[in-house]
Amino acid sequence: MVREGDAGAERSVRRLEALGVDTPADRSLLSGLRERAGARSEALEALDKALEEDPDNSGYWLRKATLHFEMEEEGEAIKAVDKCLSYDRQNGDAWALQARLLSSNSRELATALKSAVHAVALVAGGTELILLKADLLAATGKEVDAQESLDKSLNQNPRNDVLRAAMARMALQKGEIDEAETLLRTAPTPPTMSLHLQLEWGRLHLAFADLKRDGSGDTDRALLTVAGDNFRHALDVDRESGIAWLGMARVQRLMKELEIAEESLNRSRRLMEDDPAIDAEAALLALDLGDLSEAQRLVESSSVSDPDNPVIAYIKGNIAAAHGRFEEAKEFYTDTLLKQPTHVRARLNRASVNMALEEPQDTLDDCHHLLCEAPELNLAVVRRSEALMMLAQWSEAKEGWEKVLDFNPNHSHALMQLAACHMALERPELAETPLNDALRIDPTNAAAWHQRGLLYLEWGREEAALADFEKSAKADEKHLEARLHIAAIHHEASRWHEARTAWREALSNDPENTIARRRFEECDVKIIAEEALKNA
Repeated sequence: MVREGDAGAERSVRRLEALGVDTPADRSLLSGLRERAGARSEALEALDKALEEDPDNSGYWLRKATLHFEMEEEGEAIKAVDKCLSYDRQNGDAWALQARLLSSNSRELATALKSAVHAVALVAGGTELILLKADLLAATGKEVDAQESLDKSLNQNPRNDVLRAAMARMALQKGEIDEAETLLRTAPTPPTMSLHLQLEWGRLHLAFADLKRDGSGDTDRALLTVAGDNFRHALDVDRESGIAWLGMARVQRLMKELEIAEESLNRSRRLMEDDPAIDAEAALLALDLGDLSEAQRLVESSSVSDPDNPVIAYIKGNIAAAHGRFEEAKEFYTDTLLKQPTHVRARLNRASVNMALEEPQDTLDDCHHLLCEAPELNLAVVRRSEALMMLAQWSEAKEGWEKVLDFNPNHSHALMQLAACHMALERPELAETPLNDALRIDPTNAAAWHQRGLLYLEWGREEAALADFEKSAKADEKHLEARLHIAAIHHEASRWHEARTAWREALSNDPENTIARRRFEECDVKIIAEEALKNA
């Protein structure tokens, strides 16, 4: 009746109990029925009765240990599993449970490892125990043995997609992207048939996108599209995979599809309600939406349950940077990198923060590290070249911008900075062409209009310079330097009314600018004098 799922099974056992002819096996059966019904306390009571009459039954002790474990009564669970093993040393499931119980106690790691070794040798505990054994080997200082044990298990069962995917994820976390890709490519299972493999392919392509950023967004988008396809294939295998929906949300956020990302994130939350990774991703989405207070709330919520996650420190760094608290942001990025040295975005962001703090040498150090790991990371070349310019190392900076342009000839920022290097190296005749190209690609580039205006000013072409400064001010109303140059050109040409207007616009951006204030007042004096002459 139990095997067939008949509800009358419990009634029959209770009748035997009432008649006083029930056996320990009957009581064990009743315990199992109550356990499946969720009544763990009653199930334990029935097991204890069974053990009173049959105390040498290892199976009963194992079930008792399992129930205590599920009820988070670890002390009782350990006692029960020890009893089980005292009667049956070949019980693989008992060794597996003992390994799980002891692994949470830092003083019992050696014993937990021995238990895990026994469990895996007895083919018990599944992939979870294979991974736990490797974790315990690493925790006891045997990292090489840990990797060898994983490799051995995978060689014995190459179709274990769960193990293969976990090993690929570990490789990614250590920054061993080639190793992760090899593991996934050599899987005998077609990726489209495996949820676990598709998820790791998605994570792998997200890592590729991190390592091949060029600052334009085009490279990022191509690689992110592939990652999105991987997560979609995972959802084809299992529509209820919260992790796949979370991966989709991240891809969509990075592709600036923020509303769709929010929908995917909500689906993930419904499937994995208490997962701290969801709050972390939601915090990043809130940052992209400009809601700093919500991002702060979400990251604090995530850090309660997962305080050691490097992503938490990374997000806190982003929030601090968005508030302009660059010293604090740098500390958070440094914390992230201490926990995960391969975190590309944290190192890139720290390089940017160092530039804001006027610490170009620290920026160069971070960029050197990034380019050693990923020579194609053009965004690191960009940051390095900017730092070299801050240090007035113009020739090296010029070579960096040329490298960026070899990869992406339409990189408007690189074109503009290359022109600046030419000008600093006293080769202004080489600066006009890259500036023209930059403005052709991005006519709203206020800095490029301003820079070309400076070039024309140096060549004595004041009208052309004035036109460029005006376009710069139109592209960016807050561009103070452009407005100061406009006012200065009019002032020197004695166009007092135009100069007065231009100085006033400069003062609207910077009311404390003493030069603009003095020149504005001078214009008033000149205009009054001209009016007096006309009326004389």
